[in-house]
Amino acid sequence: MTNFEKVEKLVQKADVSYEEAKAALDKADGDLLDAIIILEKEGKTQAPRQSSFSTEYEQQTQYVSVPARVEDDRRSYDREEQRRERRERAKRGLGNIVDFLARNFLLIKKNGEIVVKLPLWAVILIFLIAWHISIIAVIVSLFFGVTYSFKGEADMKTANTVMDKASSAAEKVKEEYNKL
Repeated sequence: MTNFEKVEKLVQKADVSYEEAKAALDKADGDLLDAIIILEKEGKTQAPRQSSFSTEYEQQTQYVSVPARVEDDRRSYDREEQRRERRERAKRGLGNIVDFLARNFLLIKKNGEIVVKLPLWAVILIFLIAWHISIIAVIVSLFFGVTYSFKGEADMKTANTVMDKASSAAEKVKEEYNKL
């Protein structure tokens, strides 16, 4: 039985709101009987006065109408569950982004030797703080034989292809300039 089904059963049996039922179930670690006892001790529901049991078979038809308050509580509980799920998905997504940025690097090379190895989060931070200086520095450095590439757990072939093309273009411009 899911947690939501337990809450619904407790709402029906104890005649309490969804919030009260959920709180009692949380206190009782998901045990319905303990949750009912907790609600009785808190005075939110009353213990049965008298019970009777019979071995006779009687077919009874009951029609239960759900009060508007219970429906509102149910909708409120559903919305809260949806919000909780969205928050969890957002946390997982943000965690994945942080992992990606920490496990992948920008390599700056001069004459084939790695001069600087920066995690991608640092590269993004530098570009956010000083984007105008960073762009100029990258373009100028390409004319002095500096190359850029990405390395890490992710497949970055496309980004590395773009970096190679930028380096090749800078070399061609440099050669044409030297011919003059």
